[in-house]
Amino acid sequence: MALSLSSKEQYIQRAINVKHAFSATTKQTIYTAPTGDDFTFAIIKGFIACDHGNQQTNIDVSITDTSSNEFFIFKQHNISAHATEELQTNEGIILKQGEILKAQVNHANIHLVLSVIEYAKGD
Repeated sequence: MALSLSSKEQYIQRAINVKHAFSATTKQTIYTAPTGDDFTFAIIKGFIACDHGNQQTNIDVSITDTSSNEFFIFKQHNISAHATEELQTNEGIILKQGEILKAQVNHANIHLVLSVIEYAKGD
């Protein structure tokens, strides 16, 4: 399903930084796009992963849609020890209402920082 940006004017509802420090190797919810009558979509404009440990780490990143389907963005992406990588590419990653960004690591030594712009419907 495509977003029709031409049918309604859009405006920025808010811009936020989402920060997550892994304390376990289980799959974690990193960000959930808001829902509601006024909300339309969110764009992840920046997505940085930092390995703050002394061991390389693999990371899986996926989007779960509102029907619980999982779509991988990265699968076993390797981040070197003490390295920082920008994971977001192009103009950003679009999440529709209620879609969830999740991640899992094989060592709990990763910090994630996402820059997110949330858009709402205009008048």
